[in-house]
Amino acid sequence: MNNILSIGIRGFVLSGLLLVGGCGKKQPTAPPAYEINGVKVDVPKLQQAFAGSPPEIQADVNQTTLNLRYGMYEKSLMALDRLASNPGVNDSQKKVVNDLIEQMKQLIAKAGPSRQ
Repeated sequence: MNNILSIGIRGFVLSGLLLVGGCGKKQPTAPPAYEINGVKVDVPKLQQAFAGSPPEIQADVNQTTLNLRYGMYEKSLMALDRLASNPGVNDSQKKVVNDLIEQMKQLIAKAGPSRQ
């Protein structure tokens, strides 16, 4: 009886250690870039860079996303230009915006100014 109790306690302790060891926080993975007409457009990176931004900045991020979703690529590019020239945008955010502007230019060159 003592032996069975000892095995049960060891099993309980071991399973507890395994549970605690597996509870570490995992870094959230960023969603992949959108692929539109063969061009990768990294909107998730833009959204991540501006998470928690003031509403006036967030409005241009939302306009970029919305216009892209509806195939209005030039309007999306205009919202990105407003972001790039906004004085409230920091250097790392400007880099993300400029990268996305280049991706949008590739998309417009390949697909035209809007999806029809």
